[in-house]
Amino acid sequence: MMAEEGITRFVATSSQGVAEDWKRVNPVMRGLITISNIKAGFEDHNGVDALMRASDVEWTLARAVALTDRPAKGPLRAAAPGTEKPATFVNRHDLATFLLDTVEQGTWLRQTPVVWNTRN
Repeated sequence: MMAEEGITRFVATSSQGVAEDWKRVNPVMRGLITISNIKAGFEDHNGVDALMRASDVEWTLARAVALTDRPAKGPLRAAAPGTEKPATFVNRHDLATFLLDTVEQGTWLRQTPVVWNTRN
């Protein structure tokens, strides 16, 4: 569907805890997500995840931890889900820079890196 429109690369912000990463979310947080309006956002992220995995485009879904506008405390870090324990926050500016770098450098193809600043 996207390839028919000439789209060959898709990069977007997702969320830590989407799809197979759900099992790594703290059980209390999972409960809060399930009973709150945040649930709709996670359902949307899960839908995008499924669409991308079924597509033939090169995609990256950056699974951000909690977003903040505070100045970054520590450099940005990205890792495959479950390989490292991320910190709690990511600065929006750093996340945007990561997304642009991912496009320009052609990295994290068909992957869902968790993204965070190393200190909170």
